[in-house]
Amino acid sequence: MKPIESNIQSSILSRSTRILLAVVCLNALGNSLSGIFVNVYLLKLTQNFFEVSLFNFVAYAAWLPSFVVAGWLSKMIDRKRGLIIGGAFQIFFYFLILVFGHQSKDWIVPLGIVFGIGSGFYWLAVNVLSVDFTTSSNRDWFNGVNGIFGSFSQMVGPVAAGLLITLMPEWQGYKTIFVVSFILFVLSMAMAVKLPVTMKDSRYSWSMMFNLNRLPEWRRLVWSFVGIAFRDGVLTFAVWLWVYASTKNEGVLGNFASATTTLSIITFFLLGRFGKPEKRGIYLVFGTLLLSLSLLVLVYETTWIFLLVYGVVAAVSRPLIEVPFTTITQNTIASLDESGRYTVEFVVSREIALSIGRITSVGALAILYSLANAGEMLKWFLVVLILAGMAPLFFVGPTSGRGKQVECKP
Repeated sequence: MKPIESNIQSSILSRSTRILLAVVCLNALGNSLSGIFVNVYLLKLTQNFFEVSLFNFVAYAAWLPSFVVAGWLSKMIDRKRGLIIGGAFQIFFYFLILVFGHQSKDWIVPLGIVFGIGSGFYWLAVNVLSVDFTTSSNRDWFNGVNGIFGSFSQMVGPVAAGLLITLMPEWQGYKTIFVVSFILFVLSMAMAVKLPVTMKDSRYSWSMMFNLNRLPEWRRLVWSFVGIAFRDGVLTFAVWLWVYASTKNEGVLGNFASATTTLSIITFFLLGRFGKPEKRGIYLVFGTLLLSLSLLVLVYETTWIFLLVYGVVAAVSRPLIEVPFTTITQNTIASLDESGRYTVEFVVSREIALSIGRITSVGALAILYSLANAGEMLKWFLVVLILAGMAPLFFVGPTSGRGKQVECKP
């Protein structure tokens, strides 16, 4: 009977986990409604790719120290506090966008800082609580459900936002979606308050965080984090800008995002419900190679047709990367730190690696767009993104997520 009970429990999520999913879903819907169009809004105001790249560079630069501070505070107070603080800064960001209006183009750096702080606090809490509220038996299911919610939000948000912007008088649609996002972040923060206190009886170990890279299994993951973030840090916002620049239509951009994320929903569900743990490595390799091939299309040309091809292929390949890689990471943390004492330090160490990749690539893109021959240089930059994104193929293969428990004095 025990194996049967184990299988049943593997797909059952606790009340706390369901609340966390609700928080993540509301936050994802708010971000998907306005996240893409904040960048488009700034592009229309500035008429300059460099300014939008600078906004994202500053946001990532502010994200890193905020994430580290959030990790320290999570042990001083409790781990859900990051959701609340992060939500407050996200609300403040959209408040500033609404107040500044067209003058937002003169506040690129401050807006990037506020956005980065909010994201840093929020994602620290989500990453830590995702480990705390799940086990190795239901982590794949949690990540699958989380992926479905995220993809559904990204499907509904952009198409609704694009429709509103297209139908309403110029700029009025942007104001409307920013107001709705403001409300969604308020609701997300209200749900976060309902989460139980998850404070651990321990102090934040700075020495432990810096010594983690001495662990072979973790060091291999760190190199993978840097490579993946180097690629995705740019693609997260640049693809949407390229689509808008090619079509000059927010409605088309919204439909593009909706159609591609529909494919992601299907893939996330299939992986979460029917994916086999022993085949995570196969999914990861196949997804990485598929995404790399789709990027080769953009190396040739970033026109609407080629962007459409990339979007369809990436929609299928990204879940094949994200679900197994996220589970491998969480299982590695859980096995290396069986007591859960250093979970925050592991998550912060991961974020430092991710931030190094993002800040480096987005900073390079900003510099590239400041050059006269940006178009030609962009093709070579995309080749570098492809090579960096293939890092998991070289480093994660040996990782099984079954390490020895960490024994380190704080």
